[in-house]
Formats: sequence, structure tokens, C-alpha cells
Amino acid sequence: MTDGKDHNLLLTVKAKNLLLRPSENIKIKVVGRCRPLTPEEIAKGSKSVVNIQGKDKIIINAAGKEQSYSLDSAFGADSKNADIYESKCDALLHRALEGYNITIMAFGATGSGKSYLMSGNEEDPGIVPLLSQKLFQNLKQRTGKEYMVTASFLEIMDEKMLDLLNPHNNPMTLRQHIIKGIFVDGLSEMVVQSAEDLAQLYDQGLHARCIGAADVKAHRERAHAIFTITVEQKEHQSSKIGVRSTITLVELAGCEISESANHTVVAGNQGILKVLSALGDSKQKGGHVPYRESLVTRLLQDSLGGNCITLMLVTVSSRDKAYQETHTALQYAQYTKTIQNHVKMNLDLIKDLQLAKKQTWEEKERLSGQYEEERKINLANKGVLEWVMDSMKKGSRELQEKILLLQKERDLISEQYKAKRKDVDELKEDLQKKIMDYTKYTESGKKSESETKKLVTAIHELKERLKRETEALRKIKDNLSLVQARQQQEREHARAQMTGMKGNAELRQKVELEERKRMEQEHKAMIDEEMEKSKLDVESELAEIQMREADGYKYSTKEGAELERTLAQLRADKPVIAMKLQTMQKEKEYVEAELEDVYRMHNEQLELQQLQHYQTFRRYREMFEEQKAAIDQRYRQLLEDCIQDSNS
Repeated sequence: MTDGKDHNLLLTVKAKNLLLRPSENIKIKVVGRCRPLTPEEIAKGSKSVVNIQGKDKIIINAAGKEQSYSLDSAFGADSKNADIYESKCDALLHRALEGYNITIMAFGATGSGKSYLMSGNEEDPGIVPLLSQKLFQNLKQRTGKEYMVTASFLEIMDEKMLDLLNPHNNPMTLRQHIIKGIFVDGLSEMVVQSAEDLAQLYDQGLHARCIGAADVKAHRERAHAIFTITVEQKEHQSSKIGVRSTITLVELAGCEISESANHTVVAGNQGILKVLSALGDSKQKGGHVPYRESLVTRLLQDSLGGNCITLMLVTVSSRDKAYQETHTALQYAQYTKTIQNHVKMNLDLIKDLQLAKKQTWEEKERLSGQYEEERKINLANKGVLEWVMDSMKKGSRELQEKILLLQKERDLISEQYKAKRKDVDELKEDLQKKIMDYTKYTESGKKSESETKKLVTAIHELKERLKRETEALRKIKDNLSLVQARQQQEREHARAQMTGMKGNAELRQKVELEERKRMEQEHKAMIDEEMEKSKLDVESELAEIQMREADGYKYSTKEGAELERTLAQLRADKPVIAMKLQTMQKEKEYVEAELEDVYRMHNEQLELQQLQHYQTFRRYREMFEEQKAAIDQRYRQLLEDCIQDSNS
């Protein structure tokens, strides 16, 4: 059995042996996956033009010619994500646990199945959730090892970076470190304790991807998503040696090409395609590799030609109309097959990491807790806290989908309402014009019974049509109000389920303030719509009055008196309603101020309690030190007495 000194000597020898281990030259592996036609594509008459031949060939038969591409492996439409993971990805995970960097990247056109392959669903989990589960299963089996796992999630779009786990507005820059390699300074790195935590962070990052995106398809065409898992391991109770590996899971932007003769690629992927061409195209090999031309290629420099074991998953659609994008993806996939990476084990001498304060495990734990609080506040400020964080709860996926469907339904009805409103406004203008023409005609003195009848008939027909369209507009408005009410109920349900902000008074205050603002905006929109509807009704009544006036209609004394009474009542109600609105506004300001005072007092009480706890702890600590000193003094006295007794 060796003592501590011998054990540390053994570790030092092991470290030197590992450092002397030569690097390996490993080619990037390329695996193809063809998705089937969707029911919508079949309904539109699309045909399948892609076939899988054997285990490694993809054949395209389109535009009157057949073209074949040989890859390392190829999977057809009936394959499951788990099949691809077990066959091609699990071995990479084992290399990562030995201390090697690995990258798994999904490459292909928008709509070819990249997101489904990487994320999957409940019935067919994707590469990322499968790897997350296997990672912790393997770590728990490694006896005698301590480990720390951290995760970050970055989106790059139009050469701008977004922290998907903590969407802050602080600057982020690419830097290079002797141990970490190329990394993003300012990107939140969360400490992860389990496979569930890791999958949860990935899921939450996906929910945050399309914040502010008006067109989801255009967003996906231009945006890269990079989920990075860092695994650090060391011998149990040792601070001398360890290994560090980075697992990079990438969903690249779509590799679309335009319909022009030049086949210009979309801006989101130009950098990647240039690097793949420079590294893999026989015509360009040996020349300059433009890593620095884009953020994503600079960040993935180790994955493409550097210190990393890389797997490219090329996704293609079997749809005939997508054959040009399929050709492009497979052409660059073949370039990638020839790229060689220079791979070596990443040895961490933990004593060196202590020099970089931010790299100690204790500091990572502290920063992770800080990021966790920041991300909730940042998500709350953007109004998406419930949407992103509710994924922590079981069954939240169904709830989120329901909220999303309601939002889509509301958007659709809103568009219908705007279109119908435009039709009603046009009819109203047309009616006003016809009434004015009729008035001018009657005042001209050139009356013809047939012409008069024609004008009156046209006006009455237009009035009936306007009435029908107005009724249809009101029905759409009622339907919109119903959807808004259902949406509000689901939001309240989600809010009741959410536990992410539990126990954080400051966070609850921010979320509730955001919720109040959102409700005020919705209520204001509803009031504006009601005002517009009332205006429409009034204008319709005015048109009716103009018609009567043009026809020479005379109001009776009784009708005149009734109108005067109605007008007097409206005049009397107006200042009362205005006063009520002013009173409600003052009450609202009072309640807001009161809430602010309550939160402030609550925070002050918490601070006071913390101070009291600290003072109590300090008193106990002082008492403990005093008692310890007294015991030490007594022990020394007893020891001296024993020595004197033994000498006497």
C-alpha cells in the first residue's frame, strides 16, 4: 500500500507520460441522414429523388441525371435518432471522457431535419438529450474520479452573439487561452449536476433562440447554435492531475442557395463553406484557411482542422424541389471527409488552473449561481421567463405548445380582423361618397324618378352590405376576445406551475411588474378597438341621418325632445366617466407605490434577518473560540501538572 507521497509521485509520473503521448491525425467522419417527405409535401405533389444505397451512399436522381455521393455512413428515412447516436456518437463520448475534445455538428439546408436530429422529441430523443443521459451514466461509473460538468449555449447570427442561457446585453468577445483554447469571454457557463439539468438547460436555450424573431424560417437560415459541455476530471482527493475535454454540439445555419445562376449561398453559412473548401477542396488545399472571416469559423477552428475529434451529420431532404440544396450539402460533405484534425489528450494540471481564478472549481460554482439569478432577471425583463423556464416542470412541453398554438390562433384572427376592418372602412367611404352624390343630385333640381331610384337602391344595397360586413367584423372581434381570454388562462396556469423564481423577492417583483405592463398594453389595445368600433357605429348612424336628410325627412317634436334628452344625458355622463378614469389612475399609482414599499420593506427585513443571523453566528463563533481557548489552556495546565508529577 502506498502512502500519500508515493501516490503523488505516481500521479506526477503519469502526467509526464500523458504529456509525452503523441498527437493523432484523425479525419473528420461524415454521416448522411435523409428525411422522408412530409404529408404537406406529398399533398402538394412533391416526389422523392433521394435514395440510400448500401451503408454509405446517397444517390440523387433529379433534373434528368443521377449523381452519387460516398460518405462514411448513410441513414435512410426509417432510421431513428437513437440508431445514429448508438452507431456513430457514443464512441465519441467515450473519447471525450478520456480527455479528448469532440464536436458533433449538424449541417444541411433549412428544413432538412437538422433540428430534429439534434433535439428530437419525446418519442425519438435527439443527439443532445441522448448524449446528456449517457454522459452522466458514464461519469458515475468512473470510480476514484471527481468531476465537474459545465454548459454554455451560444447563438451566432449576422456576426452577433447571443447568450441563450442568460440573454444579457453585456459585450462578448472571442479570446484564446492556453488551456481553454478559443472561447467566448462573457458567455455564461452553468455548472450541471445531472443529465436532467443538462437536458433542461439545452431545452431552455432552444426556447430562447427566437426571441424577437419575426420570421422563424429566416432566423434558422442565418443562425448557428453552439451548445458546449465542458467535462473536467481529476483523481479523487488530488489537486495534481486531471483531464479536461470539451464536447461541442453544433447546429449550423442552413446552407441555402439562391435561384440565380451564380448559386450564391446565404450569408449565415458563407464562412463555414469557405473554410470547408479551403481545407477539403483539392483545388484550394494548402492555401490560406479563412478562419477569422466569421465568428463561427473562428470559434470552431479546433473542430475543423485542429485539436478535436469531429463528426459531421449531413441532413438532406428527399424532396425533388430541394435537390439543388441537397447537391450543395453533399458536395461540401465530401470536402469535409478529407479534412484531418490533429488530436491530443487535454491534460489539466489543476495547480496551473489555480493561477487563473475563474478556472477553479469553487469559482465556477460561485459564478454559476450568479449566472442563474441573472438569467432569470434577464428573461423576465424580456418577457419570456415563463416561456423559457417553465420547461423545468414535467408536462410543460404540452403547456408551452398550447400557449404557442393559442398565440398563432390569435395572430391569425388578428390578421382576419385587420383585413375585414379594411373592407368595412372601404365600404364606409364608398357609402359616404354615394350619399354625397345623392345629396348633390337632389339639390341640383334635376330629378329623374329612374335616376333617383337607381341612386337610392345603390345606397340601400351598400348599407345592407356594410351591415353584414360590420356584423362579421364584430363576430371576429368576439372570437379574438375569446382567444385572448383563453390565452390569459393558460398564462395564469403556467405562472402557477412555474417554480423557477421561488424564494426570490426581487425576481418576483420584476416578473409581476412585467406582467402588469403586458396586461395594461392588452387592455389599452382592447379599449382602442372598442373606440374604433364605437366610431364605426357613430359614422354609420351619421350616414343614416344624411340619408334621411337627403330624402327630406323631418323629425317630429317627440323625436326631437327624445334626442335632446339623450344628448343631455351623454353630456352629463362625460365628466363623470372622465373623473372615474382619473380616480382609477390615481388608485393604480397608489397601489403601485404601495407594492414598491412592500417589496422594499420585505427586502429590508430580509437584510436585517441576514444581519441578525450573521451576528448570532459571530457570537456563537466567539463563544466557541473562547471555550476552545479555555479547553486548550486547561489541557496545557493538566499536561504541565502531569509532567511535574512524573518528575517528583
